[in-house]
Amino acid sequence: MAKSVDNVVMQGTSGKIGKMLVFRQKGDQTIIARTAKKRPDGKPYTKDQLAVQDRFLDASLYAKKSIRDDVLKARYKAKANVNQTAYNVAFKDYFNPPQIRRLRDQGYTGLVGQEITFLVKDILQVTQITLEIVDDSDTVIESGLAIDKDGDGLDWKYTTTVENPDYESTMYRFTLIDTPGNITIVIVRYGEDKSTST
Repeated sequence: MAKSVDNVVMQGTSGKIGKMLVFRQKGDQTIIARTAKKRPDGKPYTKDQLAVQDRFLDASLYAKKSIRDDVLKARYKAKANVNQTAYNVAFKDYFNPPQIRRLRDQGYTGLVGQEITFLVKDILQVTQITLEIVDDSDTVIESGLAIDKDGDGLDWKYTTTVENPDYESTMYRFTLIDTPGNITIVIVRYGEDKSTST
């Protein structure tokens, strides 16, 4: 898939050229892609199916790039089991979002300076987490970077900076950036140890 931005010749182009290429618009970009193949039943793939195919392609490109980087390749190889290569692990890392685990907010009572701690599960490592505390109308009460306690991307903490009298009705919105650069948003209600990726 190729992209063209502000190209006088391609601007506004949409449609199909022969059986090879299709042009479509996304904002100010012209997306150039191969014509979608039809399913065995002869029907075209749905938008969701094409999105999954694009994600597979992106994961493949990331994995190829990763194994050309000696340091990153070694890190992925260290995570591989007997039947995996560094490429397989890098592909999986791109394709699978990180998860919030073991949220511990029992000590949070809406006061400044209280810690909210949590674990993160990821294939390789989450590099940055922003935590927003929001009320039930989705208004942000406070926001800031969480701290990676040991530098290994597993155990994190956030220290509150704003008083929140209605803390029991709030939610935490985590924005996680992982090694491939993917952004994952996870929302957890106060007092829950469950997470939903979006």
